[in-house]
Amino acid sequence: MNKRILGLPKNIFFLGLTSLFNDFSSEMIFSVFPAFFVSVLRAGAESLGLVDGIAEAASNFFKIYSGGLSDRFQNRKPLVVAGYSLSVMVRPVYILVSTVGGALCLRFIDRVGKGFRDSPRDAIISLSTPRKELGRSFGYHRAMDTTGAILGPLVAYALLSHLPLRFDIVFMTAFVVGIIALATLFFVSDVAKSRAAARAGLVASFKELSPQFKLFLLSVFVLSMGSLPIAVMLLKTQSIGLVIADIPLFYTVYNFSYAGLSFSAGKMSDRIGARTTIFAGYLFLVLSYAVLDFAQSPWTLLLGFFLLGLFPALTDGVQRSLAAQLTRKRLRGGGLGWLNAAAGFGVLIAGTGGGYLWQTYNPAAAFTAASVTIIAGLILFAVSARSGRDRDGKHRSFGKAR
Repeated sequence: MNKRILGLPKNIFFLGLTSLFNDFSSEMIFSVFPAFFVSVLRAGAESLGLVDGIAEAASNFFKIYSGGLSDRFQNRKPLVVAGYSLSVMVRPVYILVSTVGGALCLRFIDRVGKGFRDSPRDAIISLSTPRKELGRSFGYHRAMDTTGAILGPLVAYALLSHLPLRFDIVFMTAFVVGIIALATLFFVSDVAKSRAAARAGLVASFKELSPQFKLFLLSVFVLSMGSLPIAVMLLKTQSIGLVIADIPLFYTVYNFSYAGLSFSAGKMSDRIGARTTIFAGYLFLVLSYAVLDFAQSPWTLLLGFFLLGLFPALTDGVQRSLAAQLTRKRLRGGGLGWLNAAAGFGVLIAGTGGGYLWQTYNPAAAFTAASVTIIAGLILFAVSARSGRDRDGKHRSFGKAR
């Protein structure tokens, strides 16, 4: 377990490759979803937000279950393999979809697979990494994940530019790349740091988490309610007269920004503290909303999506690193599962509510409501950082969580 590749623990290196190829596959499909909904399913922002919100909520419910299950049996890799396999196998079936209900069904299954794999995978990452390198390891993983999310939309853009509306070719290409992702899991080893396995149910396990961690979860839930789905925001391209094939290009800019800063953000959080890094990320999110709201040209829109990508770079992996620092090893999978659930159910509200405001009123209404919610969440997040003492009795400052 001490073997390193390019300075990274072996598990971290190969799980990064898995995420790179899986997100290459997944984001090829997700990046064309707005175009697919408009041109094939004849649906708008409200339906798109609802589908994405319901699917993500299902994903995050299963993240709680899979995280707790991996803690109970201390056997995490089978859940990771099963989750990735389930997601990959449904991707070619999109060729047969002709209704919003069909798209919802497949997106639901895809996200259930994500729910089964994410918490056990994050637990393997945290348990394969020295504590002082947690931010670096999660940052590397998010950078690889998002590098795949850059390549996928670029390939989708190229395919749709030369073969307009040939979504079937996009879906089959995504499936082939997904198979490569599954192959990389062969090199990942399971990790069991604690034989004192957590055998309580979900509610009982939640009660074992520290009060500070629970307040942190609440703040993440509120902040996530202000995080509008990227699929909905990509519809902004239509309001300035761009063509359907251009949508994946803007999604690529978002992911380029995300991937470019993720690794540096992880290392930065190890130096200046996870909380400070997360706080900065949400401020960038509010700023990106303002730019996207007022965008009237492709260049301003590109700037808005670039700024938007800085938000997950500064928060996604760093929030997981902070959660790992605030939980016991034997509860690590369950704690990360509850974190993912808090974020996911918040995103469900953001997707359904934001999509409704976007379609019924206008994008400005959605951006304004989301920004106000984020400000409220940041206040709660600051309170959670000063809420007393962590599980080992040491007072935590806002800046660092060691």
